Amino acid sequence: MVQWKQLMSRLIRSGEAWLGTPTRPCAYCNCPVKSYAVPSLNVCNRCYSRIPWIETIRCVKCGRAERCPDCVRWGAASLQLSRSAVRYDAEMKEWLAAYKYRKNERLSNLFATMLYTTYKRHEWDFTRSGAPHVVTYVPVSEARLNDRGFNQAAQLAARLGERLNVPVVPLLRRNRDTVKQSGKSRSERLNDLKGVFSPEPSSINLLLKNSLDSPINIVIVDDVYTTGSTLHYCADTICSRLEANVYGLTWAR
Repeated sequence: MVQWKQLMSRLIRSGEAWLGTPTRPCAYCNCPVKSYAVPSLNVCNRCYSRIPWIETIRCVKCGRAERCPDCVRWGAASLQLSRSAVRYDAEMKEWLAAYKYRKNERLSNLFATMLYTTYKRHEWDFTRSGAPHVVTYVPVSEARLNDRGFNQAAQLAARLGERLNVPVVPLLRRNRDTVKQSGKSRSERLNDLKGVFSPEPSSINLLLKNSLDSPINIVIVDDVYTTGSTLHYCADTICSRLEANVYGLTWAR
């Protein structure tokens, strides 16, 4: 009887100690957890297990895990290469919708950390011509900005720039909205994006005036890489005014 009581007492003390351990919220689902799966991401084990990281690259141009006919068609281009953090599966679509459309802006830090992790994983690709001088982002139209309240690409670029200790400069302006590109043919996408972007004169002129290095190494940030059309047009627009090496970094592919 005495031994049983001692055992029960030990179990109770262990339970109390466990219950007394401070909990922290998961960065995505907000559920309290005792410890994070990966401390830098601040997500629980359940959420982390659902992240489809792109770890194997088959297309060295766009970073895709499968063969990519689009990059063969682009040929020589202003966009040097692009890398993405995750595959854009159903789970990641839900994550992005929570951030982008349901205005859960606290997720920007999680997404930016995932971008930074991807940058470090492929750092040699981004720095083969030297360290980045500037981080920029794909702009949204004024109407879209007013409707949504923020530009997710600009937020991610700002947080990435902080981590890389690189200035974030708006190099582009968007002249009009475009409908979703994923359901269109390649020729339709190309025609739809003609004239959408133009250089941001003040930022471009500032770089031209103050840059001692040429070409300028630029990382352009966006949320999703679908066919590459958007990043390619952005790179073309930048390179029409600057001698630059432009690299893409997106959250999903």
